[in-house]
Amino acid sequence: MLSWLYIFIGVLILVGTICQGTIGFGLGTIATPILALIKPELVPTLILLLAFVISTTTMLKARSAVSWDIVAISSIARIPGSLAGAWAIASLSHRGLSIFIGCAVIFAMTLSSLGWSPKRTTTNLAVAGVASGFLGTSTSIGGPPMALVLKGYDPARVRGTLSGTFIIGCTISLAILGLSGQITGLQLTAAAAYLPVAIVGLIAASYLNRFINAKVLNRIVLVVAISAALALIVEGLVAA
Repeated sequence: MLSWLYIFIGVLILVGTICQGTIGFGLGTIATPILALIKPELVPTLILLLAFVISTTTMLKARSAVSWDIVAISSIARIPGSLAGAWAIASLSHRGLSIFIGCAVIFAMTLSSLGWSPKRTTTNLAVAGVASGFLGTSTSIGGPPMALVLKGYDPARVRGTLSGTFIIGCTISLAILGLSGQITGLQLTAAAAYLPVAIVGLIAASYLNRFINAKVLNRIVLVVAISAALALIVEGLVAA
């Protein structure tokens, strides 16, 4: 059973990475709530480590489109949010963390599906950075707040800028989790084991994205993520 569980996690990461490489998100939103259900001790470090590699690859492809002023503002603002996220992980019980992650995923998916975008002011970027740090450190899903502020930019600029914020953001989150003693050997081993799977997913996405309907895939990811989040919330409430 344990072997099948790890195989399933590998498939989950592969699918999530393909979605990430195709529509810009999917790894954290799909994998985090399901991982929290079946292997909670891997959350959030496994996804943060893999997201760092994916974001680095994406940024190298779109580095000329990165808005470094936005990256700088959001990264500075991310620090207090990341500290609050690490505190949440350390303070909540397993059941409380399940409910929290489920609610955070639904919140993040709601942000992703909103049709409006706040103005790209320094204040709004800072607020998005704090929210991204909090959600990213506690659940590994830090993209939606920043993506909301960046709506309206051309896709290349969005991908490049988001990747820049993810690289620095994941580094901040992992550093804070490490200093607070919340990174385990199991998480590091799992990240090393699944890194080739994520790389295969990125390669597959580069070939598949021309055949995939991004809007349909976006909706599928939203449905899967929200369904898993609701199951996680129910599990936490029933267990309580």
